Amino acid sequence: AVPRAPEAAVPEVRRPGGSPAPARAVRAPVRLAFVGAGAYATSMLLPHLARREGVDLSAVVTTTALSAANAQRKFGFAEATTDLDAVLGDPGVDAVFVVTRHSSHAALTRKALLAGKAVFVEKPLALTGDELAGVLAAVEESGNDRVQVGFNRRFAPLLREARERFGARSGPASLRYLVNAGRLAPGSWYLRQGAEGSRFTGEGGHFIDTASWLLGADPVSVYATATPGGEDLQVVLGYPDGSTATLSYVTTGSPGFPKETVDLVADGRVLRLDDFVRASVYGRGRWVSSRLPRARDKGQSAQLAAFVRAVRTGGPMPVPLESLVATTAATLAVRTGLAAGAPVTLAGAR
Repeated sequence: AVPRAPEAAVPEVRRPGGSPAPARAVRAPVRLAFVGAGAYATSMLLPHLARREGVDLSAVVTTTALSAANAQRKFGFAEATTDLDAVLGDPGVDAVFVVTRHSSHAALTRKALLAGKAVFVEKPLALTGDELAGVLAAVEESGNDRVQVGFNRRFAPLLREARERFGARSGPASLRYLVNAGRLAPGSWYLRQGAEGSRFTGEGGHFIDTASWLLGADPVSVYATATPGGEDLQVVLGYPDGSTATLSYVTTGSPGFPKETVDLVADGRVLRLDDFVRASVYGRGRWVSSRLPRARDKGQSAQLAAFVRAVRTGGPMPVPLESLVATTAATLAVRTGLAAGAPVTLAGAR
């Protein structure tokens, strides 16, 4: 028998009165607090923020006083503490960065929203549908929709230039995204799926967000299949105009092969991205980027600049909340689709 196609709801973003509460501009500097100061925060976020004009690193909160003190010493935070409630209650803090283990993201985001703070939360926003609904309940209760999830690839300068050169399209597109993820180290906390979610639940939002941004829409269906043991994963996303995106998330490839490659095909044109090092667009003519002079730029600096600017000016967040919710729901639907062996319709998707 053909499996019955399940449905997964995309929660509606509801705000009091149907619109977000007016965001207030803040006087420079923008005052930031970090909750968590692990490897990603200290290598990919704080180095950009510590040297950015108009930013004040007000407080760092960790579970141990020693790790907070280390982050304070290295990056110049004004305060190091283990008291999260005191930081959330401080009217001098404009925005909170949630950079902790995945299992705590939704709860901490919810607390920060209810405290009236703008929130930058590393992916994933939530590990379950209930967690996602809880975040949106906080938005509805508080009227505070000032959330950004760390989907940085759409901000990568090379990819943005390639999309601009590709131009608008008139017909549906086919997109292929190969993620050569590699194997996990034996002690990786990603292996604790019961507590922290699967590896794809943690990372997959990056690639779904990038595909959706390139296609200019949110997905309406998800089909997922995996090799025995779930080592390699194929995800096919359907979009409202008939476009499709195939994500190949593999762990069994060669570590010498590029980690991320993207091909976008539509209207007689092809966009190719090679691991954020080189991009090309083929049409009537051909454009090929020069190689980046230094390390790959996956958009972290540009995303942080956009978030800080939104907090400072009171303008819109860099990515609409509806899109963040749709990406999170599609990521969670992968697990539903694998269990059902059938495509998942994202009910309520735009």
